[in-house]
Amino acid sequence: MLPQRVLIVEDEYLVAMDVETSLQAMGVNTIDIATTLFQAKESLLKARPDCVLLDVSLSDGMSYELARHLRDFSIPFGFVSGYGDTSGFPPDFVDSHLLDKPFGETELRAFVTRIMAL
Repeated sequence: MLPQRVLIVEDEYLVAMDVETSLQAMGVNTIDIATTLFQAKESLLKARPDCVLLDVSLSDGMSYELARHLRDFSIPFGFVSGYGDTSGFPPDFVDSHLLDKPFGETELRAFVTRIMAL
């Protein structure tokens, strides 16, 4: 199942735009982009996304607290990062879904499908 509304939380705007283009090609109707944690929180207040793609390290901090908020409100999410694995993540996120940068549309589709299946 593919989501209809996705929030991309990514501080590199060109990366976010590439992800947006791939999601549009997959058939996602509404895509919001937040480049900071503050913008992400504002976006969540406006509309509930079907899933969230979270960069781990943003210009205004790490996204773990935001991820906890998403988990508390049962909003599916996955981390998108160049870290390679979750071994450096807080203990409550070591089993989280992680899409390693760089990635292509095929990997993104599989990742989003996996997040939505939870």
